[in-house]
Amino acid sequence: MFTGVLPQIRINPKQRSYLFAILGGVGLYQLTSGLWIFVKAHVAQYLIASAWQATLLDQQAHRPWSWADTYPVAELSIGAQHWYVLAGANGRNLAFGPTHLSASPLPGEPGNTVIVGHRDTQFNSLKTLKNKDTIKVAHLNGSTTYQVTDRQIIPAALLGTSTLLNQEQFIQPSLTLITCYPFDSITPNPSLRFVVNAVKIGD
Repeated sequence: MFTGVLPQIRINPKQRSYLFAILGGVGLYQLTSGLWIFVKAHVAQYLIASAWQATLLDQQAHRPWSWADTYPVAELSIGAQHWYVLAGANGRNLAFGPTHLSASPLPGEPGNTVIVGHRDTQFNSLKTLKNKDTIKVAHLNGSTTYQVTDRQIIPAALLGTSTLLNQEQFIQPSLTLITCYPFDSITPNPSLRFVVNAVKIGD
């Protein structure tokens, strides 16, 4: 057992000033970095919303900012939560909202529309969905209401070979929402996916 006396470290006033300046600089950097991410996220949503309104007016794709390689294609509503759906399901676009899988029909078109979202942000609410709950999607052709018919957990490796993308089986317009699973895990890119299937109801 250590019983000795720890040596005291003496810091002169000049060294103390340098130390405080360094710690203050690090703290300021962390604060401004966090604020910048927060501000950027909110500004991005405003720009995406503006691009979507422009799209509804002239039926043309509008990029939310000049260097964006994506554009809004729909507005997805689950309960009181709303998101703009962006074209192109990749990590860069997912940072700003749910994304449409380009291999599937656009919202409002015949077949099964596939939309992907993050489990800890946009699609965290999927875990509370139940069969017969409704999902609304506004798109270029108007608005479609879907009713949840099934929820399942499947290996991510099977998504490409599953019937989710086999359009011939979908007689009526359908919607599939996909996110990572488990919801509360901090493991990046887990091997499982949570899948919600829904079919169009009404006219």
